[in-house]
Amino acid sequence: MKHPRVVVLESDGWVAKQLRDLAAESRWLVRAPRTTDSALSLVRAGGPAVLLVQFDPGGDAAGPLGLIADARRLAPDVPAVGVADAKLPDAGRAAWAAAVLDLGARCVLFPPLTRPVLEDVVSGLMAAAVRRTTGGEAAGGVIDLADEDGDG
Repeated sequence: MKHPRVVVLESDGWVAKQLRDLAAESRWLVRAPRTTDSALSLVRAGGPAVLLVQFDPGGDAAGPLGLIADARRLAPDVPAVGVADAKLPDAGRAAWAAAVLDLGARCVLFPPLTRPVLEDVVSGLMAAAVRRTTGGEAAGGVIDLADEDGDG
């Protein structure tokens, strides 16, 4: 199996930095490509991966959002997470979340974003990606209690 990869397309490096410790502990690779084409190549390379895409709701979001749609179409087993880089009022968050989810993201995150929230989202998605890729084997010691049958 290829090493699990966290692919982060962002402008400032904050998201990738927040995930480095978790990735090191879990033996995942963190890749921070500079272009949408490079990010798409990384998620299409095979093996378990999670894609995080930062977008600017107040600016040009076409490239990042197009990446989420392309990844959904060309690498449907790779979960994508949209990460907004600007605070929005509740109504704005709801509208953007709906649009990004419609494009194929599994989750949309808005500031204020904390490291534990980011780590929980990525680790959950990665555990599922590893299970899909390996046919159900556990991911780096992750125990999924939802898999237990309860017959104890």
